[in-house]
Amino acid sequence: MKSDWKQQRERSNRFWIGILVGVGRYLGRWPVYCLLYPVVAYFYVTGADARTASRDYLERALGRPPRRRDVFRHLYTFARVAADRLFLLSGQVDKYAITVEGEQLVRQAMAGGRGCLLLVSHLGSFEALRVLAAKGRSLPLRILLDRRQNPLVGDVMDRLDPELAAAIIDAGRPAPELVLTLDACLKRGELVGIMADRAGQGEAVVRSAFLGDDAAFPAGPWSLALVLGVPVILCFGLYQGGNRYRLHFELVTEGLSASRAQRRELIAQSVEHYAGRLEHYARQAPFNWFNFYDFWADESVSNH
Repeated sequence: MKSDWKQQRERSNRFWIGILVGVGRYLGRWPVYCLLYPVVAYFYVTGADARTASRDYLERALGRPPRRRDVFRHLYTFARVAADRLFLLSGQVDKYAITVEGEQLVRQAMAGGRGCLLLVSHLGSFEALRVLAAKGRSLPLRILLDRRQNPLVGDVMDRLDPELAAAIIDAGRPAPELVLTLDACLKRGELVGIMADRAGQGEAVVRSAFLGDDAAFPAGPWSLALVLGVPVILCFGLYQGGNRYRLHFELVTEGLSASRAQRRELIAQSVEHYAGRLEHYARQAPFNWFNFYDFWADESVSNH
């Protein structure tokens, strides 16, 4: 099984995304959810790598050998959340019951007009954060995304939510330019969302205990936090069945600061804390884990 998630072939495409959006728009969400069962059954039968990754993860998260129906449920939850992602991006936030825990922490951290780094993951739904910009909350949100590595994601956002697409910060730009762009956004009092669970090819990592074994986590988000000196907040958007999602916000720090000699140790400590919280929520909602590759395999990336 391939361990590098970026080498895995994208099994979705624009045609099928268009079909799902069209069915959802004209017939409603539930016909889409029903269509997902045969689709997931097909990928369950043909997706050996995904089944293997699911079994490995679920045994760690559940504390027992997973049954076949557990693996199917895991794959279906992923498909269900992916479909909801399309509906959330197409402006149907009011169709969902999204509870928010810790929103006041975000507002307190942003007091005085400063922005925050919002660390998210492939556990649950990042798109549930759209609720922050709806229903009068009006929290400005930007997303750090490498458009070259995620062309389909960018295209979907361009089509379904041009405003959110325009708010994407391209992570593929040169590092000095990227830091200046992030700094400008944060000084305007914006939230900047960064995925903090997957390490890209060639990216510096820190290995930390996670669900019973060491796994590689990217050092980049924490290096940025040190450079930018802004509050760092964790966010987990967990799917709870039906149309229900729950957002959890946790303040990690009001701002990281360390001497050059202490930076490596501080980043390692920060990654360890993050991995612990990620494990906490993965055990709470085990079927929300959407990293379908060998997360614990040795990564062909440089060590931090």
